[in-house]
Amino acid sequence: MYAGKQCVVRTNKVAPVIIKDCREEFQQFLEISEPIIHGSLAEGMLEHPLIKGKYFIVRDFNDVKDTLQTYRLTSAPNFHQASSDQPIFASGQPTVNGLGKVLTHLMSDSHTQILLLNLRSEPILFQRVDDDYVPYSVRHQENIHNMVMMGDTKDSCDHIESCIRKEIVSLAGIEDEFVFYFYDNLDKLQQEPHIRKVEFEEDILLSNEVYAREAFSNPSLRYDRICLPEMGIPTEDLVDQFLSHFRESPVYLDKNNPAFPAVYLISHSGGRRSAIMMVMSCLIYAHKKGTLVKESSHIINPKHPNYNDGEYQAVQKLVNHLQDGNLIKQQVDSVIDECSQVINLRTCIIDHKKKLEAAAFKRMQTDSFVEHVHAGCLSALETYCFLITFNAYLRDQMPNNLSWSYNKWLHRNPEVIRLCSQLDFSELSSPPSLLSSQHRVLVYDDYIGLDVLSSQMDIKVSNFRRLMGLPIYGMAQPTRKGLSKVVNHLLHHKQGYSNVIVVNLRSDYVLEVDETSYSVRDMSNLAEPIHSQCSSGKDLEDMEQKLKKELRSKKVWKAYKEVTSPAVDIEVTSVFTPEELYEQQRLSTLDMHYRRLPLQYDHCLNEQEFDEIQDLILSFMKESGSWVDNSHAFVFHCRTGKSRTSLTMAVAGLLFYHMTGFPYGANPDEQERVSCPNARYTKGEYLVVEKLIWMLPDGHQVKREVDLVLDRLFETMSPMHFHLREVIFVVFNKGKSTTGAAKRYMNRLSYDFLERYLYLILYNAYLHMEKSGHFQRSFTRWMTEVAAPAGVYELLDNLGFFTLESSPSEFSRLKNRILDRQQKLPFSGVFV
Repeated sequence: MYAGKQCVVRTNKVAPVIIKDCREEFQQFLEISEPIIHGSLAEGMLEHPLIKGKYFIVRDFNDVKDTLQTYRLTSAPNFHQASSDQPIFASGQPTVNGLGKVLTHLMSDSHTQILLLNLRSEPILFQRVDDDYVPYSVRHQENIHNMVMMGDTKDSCDHIESCIRKEIVSLAGIEDEFVFYFYDNLDKLQQEPHIRKVEFEEDILLSNEVYAREAFSNPSLRYDRICLPEMGIPTEDLVDQFLSHFRESPVYLDKNNPAFPAVYLISHSGGRRSAIMMVMSCLIYAHKKGTLVKESSHIINPKHPNYNDGEYQAVQKLVNHLQDGNLIKQQVDSVIDECSQVINLRTCIIDHKKKLEAAAFKRMQTDSFVEHVHAGCLSALETYCFLITFNAYLRDQMPNNLSWSYNKWLHRNPEVIRLCSQLDFSELSSPPSLLSSQHRVLVYDDYIGLDVLSSQMDIKVSNFRRLMGLPIYGMAQPTRKGLSKVVNHLLHHKQGYSNVIVVNLRSDYVLEVDETSYSVRDMSNLAEPIHSQCSSGKDLEDMEQKLKKELRSKKVWKAYKEVTSPAVDIEVTSVFTPEELYEQQRLSTLDMHYRRLPLQYDHCLNEQEFDEIQDLILSFMKESGSWVDNSHAFVFHCRTGKSRTSLTMAVAGLLFYHMTGFPYGANPDEQERVSCPNARYTKGEYLVVEKLIWMLPDGHQVKREVDLVLDRLFETMSPMHFHLREVIFVVFNKGKSTTGAAKRYMNRLSYDFLERYLYLILYNAYLHMEKSGHFQRSFTRWMTEVAAPAGVYELLDNLGFFTLESSPSEFSRLKNRILDRQQKLPFSGVFV
């Protein structure tokens, strides 16, 4: 039909279109499902299509400080080798030609095997500039100097890069000239953007194409991508991914074989991420060669720590826990110093510390700036603790050719997970003067609706109750009058106790001012008391004495009766700490004993806290027959008499029943049949609980006994609607119907409650197994020596409501639960 006419038929890269009279009308098929959004980097600059409607492509070298001045020679910024002639190398991101130069240099130095590790988790694309391919990264307009992190595994990062390249090629096809827009220099925007031709996918290279092609053509080169976060530490899986390269070649670990690869580490700048992996690689090499120091030359003085040497509170606790901890730390210090050409991973902590304390002291910076510096300080400290932990793992596993994965080793050493998750002890140094400056305030412990059990009328204390049939009681924070009433009530001949042991479970600061109990709270979070990081009741009492002295400095103070109402003025005439309050009562009641046992969290106990509760009870029950003659009454209290108190009463109840015998209802044929919706879950029959029961000897009976104690505990406090088992399912369901921060909090809380239930079952299993030995082995030791090898911590580190959730929560991991429980307070004082 077009005979005799001038026509062109276009068929490649475009839809088949007949173009008449030599006038071309392009009709390209774009592989873009979303609207194309144009934008400019700054006002007055050229507008052009954006990746995903919001991202720019910026030359990678923009934010790199080439400290070692190696880019001009090698096209790789900060290229360096660990000192002491170790075959460990690192650099910032090289160009394609720069990569070739570095690899040629390594091979010319007689390195027959090379392990190349790309440590970047951000998408990187290589675009042709002159005769080289130069790396570019993805940036957001609102934070143009920070790279966008998108992937956390090798496959996900490679896939994201591929998708971005496809979108660039598609967007370039909109233009007649097939061009796209690249930014080379963010300091000279008048010359930007650079418009470059991008017609085919091969005009842009992916990271995997650059590195994998080198490995394909060079049999002596192995390549892997380990996606380290820009801040933070490698996950356990990433550490094991790194170690797999040495496990797969046992000669690299054999002390009698000299073989070891040249390790080349590539990050954005050759700084923090490269330094972490460089230290890890050097530690493996040094363990193989036996070049690490063999004896500790220095012991940390906890009263005078040297922060230049990294002697922070968290480090001290970790070193004290690890066998030969001081030596392990000193080995890490020497290796860090050998890898410090760009950044010293130990001394950078004190740099952050100085900046943080200066900003907090002047109070001239914004809160967000102080928070940012504080986060950097904690991240640097976390990295240091991680390297000490990694060296402890190598020291333990190198003789066995790393037969245990790093993840498995941590599950056999669970206290290490906790110690490396609890890094910030700055609250220990917070000055009492924060009360005078009104950054912190007094808040009534009592509030409307606290006394749900209506015990104030008779006992003068909120939420007073008894665990049925046992000399175990609970209550909220008492005042002087309330304490006197409770003690006299229990010592009365109707109750028949000859000794009353009152146990204060509070870890926050408590002061009684003129017969009213107060907690100390930060103005940024009036809803929650400030939980101290003191490890003992005595340390907590010392802090309370300092606060008392501060209160004595003037007569009138602001205080809150209800956190939803304005503060009122109170006149201070008498101030007592809890210790002084109980000492006063002892003057008139010699049969009363007081102990302070601060629990760290409201809803969970750690292994040591189980031991402390058990040891406290056993210390008063040494006489034969004391378990059955009801001579001792134990009264536990926290601020509200709810979470901590109920949990401790359950622990004490299990111990008492093991010594006196479980009552009717603990055996299979004695249980009540209850019909209610979702009975499986209200009875605690979650999959992870069932897995634990299958693991434990006589597991069903162990769980049944725990359920009996929780049911009996609930019978005396049902107005609270606070059944320690049933609340798991209640809170989980509440979380599903909420949104935002509340949803996340409820989600974590449901996981905390599930963990608490598992720990009660484990503790009961411990009592069964260790009763015959009179509990000579502590619960902490039993968990490490018996439960951990059986795989209990693998369960605790992989919690989940597997039949109720489509995918696991972030709180399935033990470390994430610990981190999220920690109180977030504005920094004040000194970073210790």
